[in-house]
Amino acid sequence: MPVKSIRLAVLFVLVSVACSLHAQSVIVPTWVNLPQDTIVKNQLINSLNGFLSQKENPNKDNTYVLKECLLETSDLLDEIKGMEQNAKKQDKDFYKCYLTNVIKVDVNNYIVQFSYIGVDDNTPRLRASFKLRAKRIGDEFHFYSPLKENTIAWRVKKYNDLTCYYKDTINLADAKAYKSKLDFYNKKLKTPVLPIIFYFCDDFTEVQQVLGIEYKADYNGVTDNNLTSTENNMSLMVNGSNKDHERFNAHDLWHERLHAVMDRAIINRPVDEGCAYLYGGSWNYTWNEALTKFKKYAADNPNADWLKLYTETTAYDPGDRPLITAYALNALIVQKIEREKGFASVLELLSCGPREKGDANYFRALEKLTGITQANFNTAMWALIKGS
Repeated sequence: MPVKSIRLAVLFVLVSVACSLHAQSVIVPTWVNLPQDTIVKNQLINSLNGFLSQKENPNKDNTYVLKECLLETSDLLDEIKGMEQNAKKQDKDFYKCYLTNVIKVDVNNYIVQFSYIGVDDNTPRLRASFKLRAKRIGDEFHFYSPLKENTIAWRVKKYNDLTCYYKDTINLADAKAYKSKLDFYNKKLKTPVLPIIFYFCDDFTEVQQVLGIEYKADYNGVTDNNLTSTENNMSLMVNGSNKDHERFNAHDLWHERLHAVMDRAIINRPVDEGCAYLYGGSWNYTWNEALTKFKKYAADNPNADWLKLYTETTAYDPGDRPLITAYALNALIVQKIEREKGFASVLELLSCGPREKGDANYFRALEKLTGITQANFNTAMWALIKGS
């Protein structure tokens, strides 16, 4: 091989390696004020790189997390996962991590801020910004969410194994309703009842602020949401759901609890949604309210082809808060299965696999559990609707 070609090949390899390393490390702009002590500065940067290099692993296994703050940091880490990726461009390393600020609190404690930024057509695009606390332990730093520091002046109210943090007032009845629904789901799914820490935030913007999420493009315009985590046999909910004066969404809580015990890769979404309708309602409608709307739709459409409406995921009550035909039908089916065979059989239908074209896997499981097939689906659904 000619010398020039060898040099180009070597240069290509070096550049590839440099780019790979660069993508895995936080970029430190020259204008960031770092600790003046070189040893401390290197420890901080190396520890942050270590923390971020392990962020895709299970949160409890990240060796750079301050262990006594694992619960809230786990909540924050879930938000940092995958921030390099640009799904639209199918680029797993589009957004680079930039250190943007380091603030010294005292000799062993710092505040660290960093952002994920990509460049598209010469235009910088901000994906997310985060703020962490950093505590020096030995020759490295351990990182944690600033949740406790940000809520240090909040009040505390305990109700059995539910601990509530709030600023001024608390609707304890709402907190008890959340606990009651959570216990209902845990009992049904045979999951342990864990102590819960519940933070009452004004809205989802405050949820992000107290946890350490300064900005996340995924949440543009979102005002009503909550973030949760479970570690060391304890659950955390940082709640920003105040829509219609309710502090939690029983529908979403069902999904959260199911996903904690069943791999999402095997869950059939229409059945999952059917369970959420049945046990938690939808869009702040109770199941009885959603069912009343569905029965009216059925009465107004006596020639409805339920199989066609199921496979096409048609809304029986369209609009800003659509109610889906397939989900209502599955709610009735789940109700029938649970009544006749118990909840273990519902789990079997739930785990029949993700939705596929033609719903073949769903109908195989449905026939096994109920005798309902594609051929008799219409007749069976009319019977369930009339008997509900």
